[in-house]
Amino acid sequence: MIQRKKRIVLFLPHRADPDEGVRVAADLLPLELLQIAAWPVEDGYEVVLIDAMVHDDYMEQLMEVCDGAMLFATSCILGFQVAHGARIAKAIRERFPSLPIIWGGWFPSVAPELYFEEGIADAVALGQGEITFREIVQAIDAGESLESVNGLLIERDGKPFYTPHREVVGFDKFPDAPWHLINYEDYVERQQNPGPWKMRHKYPDPWEMPAGTPVRGFSYFSSFGCPEPCTFCCSPMVTGRRWKAIPGKQTAERLLELHDRFKFNVMRFQDANFGVAEKRSNQFCDTLTEAGSPFWWSGCYEVETIARYKAESLDKLKESNCHMVSFGAEAGSAEQQAVIKKNIDTGHFESSIREMYDRGITTGCSWIIGYPGETEESMFETLRRASEMKYKFPRAASDVFPFRPIPGTEDFDKAVRLGYKAPRTLEEWGGCLEYRESFDDIHIPEDVLRTWKRYGVASTFYDGLVMEGAEWFRAVLKRVSGWRLKTGRYGFPIEHKAFHSYVKMTKQTKADKLGQKTEAVELPGIDRTVGVTTSAPVYSRPSDSSEAS
Repeated sequence: MIQRKKRIVLFLPHRADPDEGVRVAADLLPLELLQIAAWPVEDGYEVVLIDAMVHDDYMEQLMEVCDGAMLFATSCILGFQVAHGARIAKAIRERFPSLPIIWGGWFPSVAPELYFEEGIADAVALGQGEITFREIVQAIDAGESLESVNGLLIERDGKPFYTPHREVVGFDKFPDAPWHLINYEDYVERQQNPGPWKMRHKYPDPWEMPAGTPVRGFSYFSSFGCPEPCTFCCSPMVTGRRWKAIPGKQTAERLLELHDRFKFNVMRFQDANFGVAEKRSNQFCDTLTEAGSPFWWSGCYEVETIARYKAESLDKLKESNCHMVSFGAEAGSAEQQAVIKKNIDTGHFESSIREMYDRGITTGCSWIIGYPGETEESMFETLRRASEMKYKFPRAASDVFPFRPIPGTEDFDKAVRLGYKAPRTLEEWGGCLEYRESFDDIHIPEDVLRTWKRYGVASTFYDGLVMEGAEWFRAVLKRVSGWRLKTGRYGFPIEHKAFHSYVKMTKQTKADKLGQKTEAVELPGIDRTVGVTTSAPVYSRPSDSSEAS
């Protein structure tokens, strides 16, 4: 008699709410679930992975595969994914009350007790999950208590019970992800035909990519954790400031094999901090270069990392086809840098971005305003720095976001002490997009808010991302916006009003474009969220003459 394999169901909720007119870029593969699936697959279990991003009928699929399954597991980060995941878990619990539900990921790791309060968890894995999940599967399969599994919150005698802490282990010790669990072409299709939704977390296309080239984006984890002590980030709590990485040469070799298999042309690392070790970065770049650098790639490097790298190490980034480096600048003044424990030398903002820009590598630079207790002067200094970088480096992103209090961080505790009222339910946390433009809870001063919004509009005009209007009109908008970014003067934005009046009169508003029906296809409503997204795709590098001095 052939024994049927025991089934494990993995589900990734929507990262953004499509009913709000937004989706997330489809090169963001379900890496967190692929990671934890590796060992159960090797151990002979049947693993089914369903991703709401590409499986429009995810609920029907879940109801089918959860029938007779051994367990259901899901993951989320702060934002809509929290609420959507909770909704799905409640539906699973109602339909299959005896099916164990397991949670993991960044948000469950810092707010685990909420999942038990809402009755949708049998265990929450805290922090690094690969080994923990393997042991959960083995314990449930054997009918044993989960108390023997380290790194969990479970319930004992009706009360929360934390098992012993799970230490972070070498990331290179895990099997590579079981890529057969996903149909990569589903993600390619959604990238190339995204529909009318506004795309969040879409990276710019490589400057050197010929216009019209179909993008086949891929993503990969090569490390876990981050050594930085930033007060606004939950990584210090979740990872203990440990950083574990696959060696550079091995990372490149794995990706080259995956490139042969999936034929992607752009790859982004989802690592929190890819560039910690210069030697590892060099080994990775050298291995790709020796193989002909067959795809463009991007990763997160610190401003100070680029400042300390040797020139030849930076050259290797370009030689290996790195097309974008993400920077977390976070604050414009030295004083605020010290408060958030980032401690970037503010003189390195420009020098590090220029090192990349002069090599033909774009940058995505992020800033935050509204930290708990931050002064108005400090917020304006951040806006000034962001404007300066945007003006000097056209089409390199310099995005300013409002501070969001994240559980498990020093700044969350500080915000609560200062009067911040945190969400109480998973549904409420799901309404708290990571960087949602919501100000009633963090008290950004009105004049800072006004300047920030005008900066955002000026950046859009300056980047030439506006398609409405005659060419001469857009050129005027770009010139005036460049002056505003250079001088920091945002008063009397008559060009903004003129543009919006023109768009309204010519019926080119979002409502005109999205709030209608096409042939047999009902489009979603307009983007009703008010968050900020990164720069739109860039197909060619600006000419030298377009860069302001």
